[in-house]
Amino acid sequence: MLPSYYQHVCRYENSLVTKFFGVHCVKPVGGIKTRFIVMGNLFCSEYRIQRRFDLKGSSHGRMTDKPEEEIDETTTLKDLDLNYLVGSLFLHSE
Repeated sequence: MLPSYYQHVCRYENSLVTKFFGVHCVKPVGGIKTRFIVMGNLFCSEYRIQRRFDLKGSSHGRMTDKPEEEIDETTTLKDLDLNYLVGSLFLHSE
C-alpha cells in the first residue's frame, strides 16, 4: 500500500489525501514510549486563519490562559475555548 500511496502524492501534489511525513517513536529515560505521526496541513491555502484550535477531545486543562482581548489569529485555542466562542457568537448575533 505504501508504494501506491507514495506514487499518488508525488503525482498529484494538490491531492486532498493527507500527506504523512513521518511516523516516530520516542521513549524518554524512565518514561513511557510515545508514538506520533507528522502529517501535512490538509487545509493549507492562501486564506488567512482567523482562529486556530488544538482539539484533543478532553476538558482537563483545555482552555487558553489568555484574556479574551489578547486573543488574536496567532493564539492557539483549546477544546473549551471552542464552546466559549460558539456560545459568545450566538449571544452577539441575537
